[in-house]
Amino acid sequence: MRPAYNLVSHYSLHNGTRPLNSALSLHACYAFSFNPTSDIGRRYPTAYQGIGIATYTLWNHDLTGTPMVAYIMQGARIADLTSTLSLGYEWSFGFSWGWHTNEAMASRCNVMINLALPLTWRINSHWELSLTPDYTHFSNGDTAFPNSGANMYGLRIGATYLFNERPTEACARRFISASEKLSGKSFAEHMTYDIIVYGSWRGDRFIEDGHFYVVDDALAIVGLHFQPTYQFNDYFGLGASLDIQADSSLNLYDGIYDNEGNTIGYTRPPLGRQMEVGISLRGEIRAPIFTIGVGFGLNMLNTGYDYSPCYTTFSLKAFLTKRLFLYVGYRFNSTQYTHNLMYGMGVRF
Repeated sequence: MRPAYNLVSHYSLHNGTRPLNSALSLHACYAFSFNPTSDIGRRYPTAYQGIGIATYTLWNHDLTGTPMVAYIMQGARIADLTSTLSLGYEWSFGFSWGWHTNEAMASRCNVMINLALPLTWRINSHWELSLTPDYTHFSNGDTAFPNSGANMYGLRIGATYLFNERPTEACARRFISASEKLSGKSFAEHMTYDIIVYGSWRGDRFIEDGHFYVVDDALAIVGLHFQPTYQFNDYFGLGASLDIQADSSLNLYDGIYDNEGNTIGYTRPPLGRQMEVGISLRGEIRAPIFTIGVGFGLNMLNTGYDYSPCYTTFSLKAFLTKRLFLYVGYRFNSTQYTHNLMYGMGVRF
């Protein structure tokens, strides 16, 4: 059960004169850990991963709906504070449906991202209680406009039942263990190389002569990442990425014209004015099955009116095999403005 404070992102999220600041969600999750005697279990002794489903309410069904969410999740213990009290981290990523469209959110389906820091009290070998501050973001990734989204700051109160009996006292292991660094290996053995191909779509909008226009077309985006990464240990990697993206929403403003009936028309510029090529610094947190990545990049092409000199990426890799993975990401242009989602696949060498 997760009460939350909703940071109102748009004036339309008001019930009359009262902002929709309060939210509540109910969750059911199932997670598993790897056998502690296995290779993965020894390297990630406190990690868990699983799936969940939830329902959210902002106490105004007519305006926002009562959305449902299905998600994947992962977490681990960072440090043991006492013999029975520990601090951890947890993230969730999923898709929500059942929103009512309004001037703040134009999509009935939206992406959900959640980050949390659980404080867990081990009562006995089977039961745990947790108190967890968290942050939740809902967004359509600019696939349609408007996209103010929803941002919720919450406090979880939860109970966990462990099917496999474990010692009551925490084992005092840390998420980062110096003894598990990849010592003794050559530089080449520390390196991994990822090739990722992805696609997405987005809406766009223009202001012309004081009028606001929205392009309703699904404007296609395709891209490629080539990402060499140096693996410091089992948990952290640092590298760079060559990022190439062809974005059919770039620089449409150059060919905009107003049709009769206040509809919007545009002509596409040449492909060279809809290309972005950049180099980004990438950091990764690696865990069983999933890898979380953050990148900060610089564009090397000045492609016109929509040119963004820098960008930020957030990504999730879900490994299907040792080398093949699914890829989901979010790109922000000029480091703060949402631009597009990324859905794709990759291979690791």
